[in-house]
Amino acid sequence: MSREQVFWGWGEPGAGPSLSDGAASFLRAELGLDGGIVSRPVALEDVRLRPPALGEALRARLQSIAPLRDDAAARVLRCRGKSYLDLLAQRAGDCEGAPDAVVAPTSPEEVAALLEACSEAGVAVVPFGGGTSVVGGLEPERAGLEALVSLDLGRMDRILGVDERSLTATLEPGLRLPELERALGERRLRLGHVPQSFEWASVGGCVATRSAGQASSGLGRIDANVVSLRAVAPAGEIGAATVPSSAAGPSLRELLAGSEGALGVITEVTLRVRPVPAARRYEGWFAHSFGEGADALRTLAQAGLAPDVARLSDEDETRMSLAFAGTPRVLGRLLAARGYRGGCLMIFGWEGRPEAIARRRSPAARILRAAGATYVGRRAGETWRAHSFAGPYLRDDMLDRGVLV
Repeated sequence: MSREQVFWGWGEPGAGPSLSDGAASFLRAELGLDGGIVSRPVALEDVRLRPPALGEALRARLQSIAPLRDDAAARVLRCRGKSYLDLLAQRAGDCEGAPDAVVAPTSPEEVAALLEACSEAGVAVVPFGGGTSVVGGLEPERAGLEALVSLDLGRMDRILGVDERSLTATLEPGLRLPELERALGERRLRLGHVPQSFEWASVGGCVATRSAGQASSGLGRIDANVVSLRAVAPAGEIGAATVPSSAAGPSLRELLAGSEGALGVITEVTLRVRPVPAARRYEGWFAHSFGEGADALRTLAQAGLAPDVARLSDEDETRMSLAFAGTPRVLGRLLAARGYRGGCLMIFGWEGRPEAIARRRSPAARILRAAGATYVGRRAGETWRAHSFAGPYLRDDMLDRGVLV
């Protein structure tokens, strides 16, 4: 099995940043938590979990194909995804619908054998990638079946090939996005797909859910970058054409991308990749309201000037971002002088050759100013992460480059 998260939250045990005193105070005030922590997650031994219902004969058959676990930790970790409602249920220990066993194949052949065995026994199977689903994709649907197996694809995590001439990479489904980007980076290539679940998202999971990311306005959602894929169903293998495009239809590729594992288990994906950009420019703007910000973004898109990264925060998310960053005094003075009482933060990013960025950015800036938006600074170089796009870049001591650095 691959590295795993805590069952009741996000990330590995003991990992991740801690909140500053200011951020903690902001959250307590906003949520009315003057008394501090309201509740803590239950311990693993206190989780409500029914005994495994897998028959001994099927258990032995599955175990002969791939490693199998049916301990509480393995089952609970694959009970749900990471939506707010999922985490509330997990923290309360409500895991009675957890899978009865977890199997971890290493090849398409093992996937096929496992599906065949479960199909013959009438046992449900749920594919599992990084476990970051927020749309109920991991919710068990037994439909009267006695048992359910989680098919953990984390051991199928190889890069099968990179075609630097055609700019494609063929990948196994369990490969996590950070590991993929590191490997491609050694060739000065990148996928450039950065959903908020980036740290844990798997290639197969992104394709199965038609994932979007912070650069989707420029690079497209993950399905726009799928060249071909292969999947295994109980009835056999499904293969989409390996050509980049076709006028024939219907398209199996379009059918399988976004299928959430309902039609088969994705075992191989070929994705478009691209060279690492020569330059990046990320900058912050403020709109007076969410509606004005949305209108500005619509104008950019309709003019063909949408940046590669375009993110608009509503008023509440903006206040939280600024509070977590420790809003610089100069930013508050700047916005007050421009008549802001609140407002919405917008983050835009352009990537490519410096001269191409300048050609695209200049008319976009004119449209934003005409829409009443206020420029508050820029950051060149490293891409902003989706979950912390403002925090560490708001500082008082970098006024030569604006407020956001």
